Amino acid sequence: MALDRAAHETGVNFIGGYSALVQKGMTVGDEKLLRSIPQALAETELVCSSVNVASTKAGINMDAVARMGRIIKQAAELTADNGGMACAKLVVFANAVEDNPFMAGAFHGPGEAECVINVGVSGPGVVHHALQACKGESFDVVAETIKKTAFRITRVGQLVAQEAARRLNVPFGIVDLSLAPTPAIGDSVADILEEVGLSTVGSHGTTAALAMLNDAVKKGGVMASSHVGGLSGAFIPVSEDAGMIAAVTKGALTIEKLEAMTCVCSVGLDMIAVPGDTPAETLSAIIADEAAIGMINNKTTAVRIIPAPGKTVGDTVDFGGLLGTAPVMPVNGGDASLFIARGGRIPAPIHSLRN
Repeated sequence: MALDRAAHETGVNFIGGYSALVQKGMTVGDEKLLRSIPQALAETELVCSSVNVASTKAGINMDAVARMGRIIKQAAELTADNGGMACAKLVVFANAVEDNPFMAGAFHGPGEAECVINVGVSGPGVVHHALQACKGESFDVVAETIKKTAFRITRVGQLVAQEAARRLNVPFGIVDLSLAPTPAIGDSVADILEEVGLSTVGSHGTTAALAMLNDAVKKGGVMASSHVGGLSGAFIPVSEDAGMIAAVTKGALTIEKLEAMTCVCSVGLDMIAVPGDTPAETLSAIIADEAAIGMINNKTTAVRIIPAPGKTVGDTVDFGGLLGTAPVMPVNGGDASLFIARGGRIPAPIHSLRN
């Protein structure tokens, strides 16, 4: 409650840090925090929570994965009158970074200074506008245009961060050069992909287009700042991107395709609503799949999924504000209970042994 009061008093949209790093095991304190997450998120408005359950170095803590499936279900049930809103403030990570400035997964990492400014820049609308001048051009030209645009966006973020650090007399940390959409029309990553030439996001070619976008954003942004960090790539949250919502609504974009897309972009399955009767074990299995992608590819992946109470495929859940509106998506009906019940840890991959 103190975190929530602080957020309201300072006028911020969300506050993070109700977090745990349990990729290898849990302390007594971690156990208590995980047990409290559903109630904490249900009884607060602005507090966000994140739990890291896997890493390339440690492997996947399947006990924690199983626990998070149950926690997500509990959080949804406690906020059933608000579409399962608590789950929209809860992120399950693999390879979580310490300096991510984007909610709901941001937390102040153990390696950070006492006080630091980490700034996230966005600008998918700016990139989309720039690409409108590239109709009929080759992918070489498209990638170069994205790279130059990302440089300009990131440079502005760098200058703003430095000025804010100077005025507040605190250290400047990093610029996260991610393309993060909002529900506003014209601020969509999906629009960028369709401007590249896709008839709709989710069609064949989507993963290739997203890979190019993500790479060009990184190449342009890294030249604009001495300290690039966080997640730094393209986000694909369904409820926060008008183009993604449209693709899901017409059946072109599925959870399975979104999972494939997360192999080549920032984060993972983000702001996805599924039927309220989805079993906890299925949610855990979805988390395990996404964690495996992160672990094997040495990248950050995450799941922010909402089993919307009382909702079924075809319904929508309106979270309002920056969180947008989520169409309820179907999940595979296979039973994952025996898989999740095994527990233990999935070992780290061989390429984690780098010392």
